[in-house]
Amino acid sequence: MTVLEALAFPDDCDPTLPGHPDPYPLLNHLRETDPVHWSDYLKGWCITRYADASSYLRDHRFSRVAYLERVGSQFGADAPALKFQSLELSFTDPPEHTWVKGLLGRLFSPQTMAKARPHIEHSVNAMLDGMAGAHQADLIADFAYPLPGDVIAAMLGVPSEDWAMLREWVEGIVVSRGIVRTPEMMAEGDRVAKLFHEYVSGLIAKRRAARADDLVSALIFGEEKGRRMSDDQIITMIETLFAAGHSTTRSLVANGMLALFKNPAEYERLRNDLSLIPSAVEEMLRFDPPTQAPSPQVATDDVEIGGRTIRKGEIATVLIGAANRDPREFADPERFDIARKHNEHLSFSMGAHYCLGASLARLEAQVAFAALLKRFPNMRLGSNQLQWHKSGRFRVLAALPVEF
Repeated sequence: MTVLEALAFPDDCDPTLPGHPDPYPLLNHLRETDPVHWSDYLKGWCITRYADASSYLRDHRFSRVAYLERVGSQFGADAPALKFQSLELSFTDPPEHTWVKGLLGRLFSPQTMAKARPHIEHSVNAMLDGMAGAHQADLIADFAYPLPGDVIAAMLGVPSEDWAMLREWVEGIVVSRGIVRTPEMMAEGDRVAKLFHEYVSGLIAKRRAARADDLVSALIFGEEKGRRMSDDQIITMIETLFAAGHSTTRSLVANGMLALFKNPAEYERLRNDLSLIPSAVEEMLRFDPPTQAPSPQVATDDVEIGGRTIRKGEIATVLIGAANRDPREFADPERFDIARKHNEHLSFSMGAHYCLGASLARLEAQVAFAALLKRFPNMRLGSNQLQWHKSGRFRVLAALPVEF
């Protein structure tokens, strides 16, 4: 078997290759040999080059609403998990998308998110205090997994005794969101979506009766062009915050720390100069992105991308892990460089559906890495036997054992 044959991209599985220990050689090979790839498993197109991906993500001739309608025709439009998604910002098209983003943009601006720093620092330090005495930990279970959910819950004003319960529910919602969905995934998503909806409905009722200085109250009483969000929109926005922040930040911290362990010179460089943390976080996002593909979209017209014609009604998505290592866009893309200057990666998407929570995810990661490197400067990988969850389009380590 030749090297090229060994790298033949598998077409009998999810093209984001969930659970694969190192999907990047396969993704790189696909980008160079079949950059706009038809996946029989997805029954849609996978875009792998950076320039093509950027064009696709900015093209208004693709619709997520149409994609969700297609999923609804398969599983039932009234499925609780799909009803959630139908109101999410990322699953609306203009003009509704424009109105919602205008309202939420002020609430989730970098300046507003910076006000959350003291709480994030407190949460991070409390978790590290709990780890300190053992000299070993699972950095995911003990730190990266609870951190984003707890930060968001606190911002929303959720009582601390309910944080773990909400994290469990959100895990089930995230599981239901692969680019290819199975009945089992959807059943779990429906189960927890019902529980989440009931809980947050009660929280909204309490805030309507007694307004508080928290994000739930801000969502209830915020206005854009004289209009406020409905309760269902508010519930969906809260679910979105949990689901997006939970999966992205958890994997950003875990994957980023693993990249440091595997690149000891860069690890040492960062320990010696913590001012590099912001650029290091961007490189972690590029090098091993937590989300390997945005939700697919349906072409509303014939669109030519990368020499291929995506026909009206066909599905397409981006393989972010391939685009983020495109040598046409990134110099020496296989090198992990924490001081990389040009780093316009696609890990938070691009265009109208650029991730609203990007500022919060960046802030959490920056605070987390600063605290980890100060508290445990000699932290090292506890085992080379690592496993990755087969978690849809998300790149998620099952555990990250560390010693310090």
